Amino acid sequence: METRPLRRDAAANRERVLAAAAEVFHEQGLSAGLDDVAKHAGVGVGTVYRRFPSRDALLEALLTELLQVHLDEAQAALALPAGAGLAAYVRRLGEVQATPRGCAIRLWSSPSVEAQRDRVTAALAALLEDAKQHGTCRAAITVEDVVGILVALRGVRESITTTVALDWRRHLELCLAGLRPEGAGPDGSAAESTSPRG
Repeated sequence: METRPLRRDAAANRERVLAAAAEVFHEQGLSAGLDDVAKHAGVGVGTVYRRFPSRDALLEALLTELLQVHLDEAQAALALPAGAGLAAYVRRLGEVQATPRGCAIRLWSSPSVEAQRDRVTAALAALLEDAKQHGTCRAAITVEDVVGILVALRGVRESITTTVALDWRRHLELCLAGLRPEGAGPDGSAAESTSPRG
């Protein structure tokens, strides 16, 4: 049985609800109710429930959209030459995560999106292998290491401190430097000059 496409107004409402949910979950946590989401979106609660019968269904939709962004960015990065894709992917996802997305805390753990997460992990593994083959990434680096960087970047961005200024972009570059073999350039390309001794 084919799924009929949403009418234009229904599709617009769905996107409005998803955008509102991302902000509400970011500000209030995942315990926020669908009535809070509806109010933020400027639609009736019934409009939310027609598309998302529960908070879990809404969360799953948000995670699915975010994982699709991960997958699209990973596939685009795979087209970059000379092993530059891995660093480009991490930098791009750092920018993506700079937009409030209250669902992100469940991105790498929610069982409801495991199949799609596996596709992202496979694409990330391909990026990592390409980087290693071109000498732009240390041989010991794993997919889990790269996921850890993305999780850490979200933590840095969301941390609140009154004593030091936290710059997630600086933290990102420090992490990328840790992925690169000794002597590789900041763009992830292998250095042409000889590495310093030691």
